[in-house]
Amino acid sequence: MPIDQKRINGPEGSLPYQIFGSTRDKAFQVRLEDVLDPTTGNRKCNRQDTESRKYFMKLGVVSTAKGSAYLELGNTKVIVSVFDPREIPKQNTFRELGELYCDLKFSPFACVHRKNPQTDAEERSLAAAMTKALQPVVCRHLFPNFQIDIFANVLEDDGSVLGAVITAAGLALSDATISMFDIVTATTVAVYGDRIYLDPTLAEERLCLEGSRSGNHGVITLAKLHTLDQTSEIRLAGNVSLDLLKNACQRLNEANNDVAPVVQQMLVSKVQKHMSEIEAEEVDDEEPEDKEDLETSGVINE
Repeated sequence: MPIDQKRINGPEGSLPYQIFGSTRDKAFQVRLEDVLDPTTGNRKCNRQDTESRKYFMKLGVVSTAKGSAYLELGNTKVIVSVFDPREIPKQNTFRELGELYCDLKFSPFACVHRKNPQTDAEERSLAAAMTKALQPVVCRHLFPNFQIDIFANVLEDDGSVLGAVITAAGLALSDATISMFDIVTATTVAVYGDRIYLDPTLAEERLCLEGSRSGNHGVITLAKLHTLDQTSEIRLAGNVSLDLLKNACQRLNEANNDVAPVVQQMLVSKVQKHMSEIEAEEVDDEEPEDKEDLETSGVINE
C-alpha cells in the first residue's frame, strides 16, 4: 500500500487531527458550558482561577543547535533552538547592537484547527511578540553587527503558547551560553467578564477571545525579568478595562515569580552536571598517568 507523503503524523498522545467536527458547529453558549460552569463560572477541569498547570523542562534536546530547550505546560509542548551568532551581510547598514531573529512555527498536527503548513498571520504576530520580549534580555551590545537565530516549534497547542515559547527561549539562550542581563519568564491569563483565569487552555482562550458579548474578554501575556523586576513585553488581545488589566498584570507578576525558581533550578542543575562531567574527565586523565608512574617505578626497583 503506498505511503501518504502529504500527511505528517503527530506524536502519540497528541490531539486527534480533525478538519470538521461537532465542536465547530456548536453555539458559543454551548461551548462555554463545556469549559466553564454556567452558574459559578468555575473551570470544568477542577483548576482554580489562580492555578497553573504543571511544568516540565529539559535542556540540550537538539544536538545540532548551540542551545535548546523543551517545555511542557500541561498538553502544550514547545521546543526552541538557538544557533551561534552570525555576521549580518555587509551590504546592510552596520548596527551597533546585535539583532535577534525569531521564527515561530506550528506543526501541522499541533491543534485541530491548524492544517496549513505555510506561515500565517498568527505565527508572524507571535514571533514579533517573542522578539520584543527577548530583546531587553540579551546583551546585544556584546556582538555588534551580528545576529542570533532563535527557532521555536510548537509541537502541540493547548493554550498559553506564547508564554511557554518565551520561557523556553530564555532557557535555550542560557543553554547556548548567550550573555543575558537576567532570566526571562512569561505567563498568560484569559479574561472573561470579571474573572481572570491563569494559564488558559486552548478552549478557554478561544472562548475569551470571542467574547460573544459586550464587556471584558481577551488574553494577556506578560514577560518579566525576574531579578531586575522589569517587564519586557505585554501582549493583549481583546477588550479589557483598565482596572481589570491592572489586576491581571498583578496576577501575571505573581505567576512569573512562581515560575522563575523552577527555571533557576534547571540552570543550576545544568551547571552542576557540567562540573561533575569535568571532574570525571580530570580523574580519568589522571589515572593512566599514575598507573604509568607505578609501572615505571616498579621497573626501576627491579
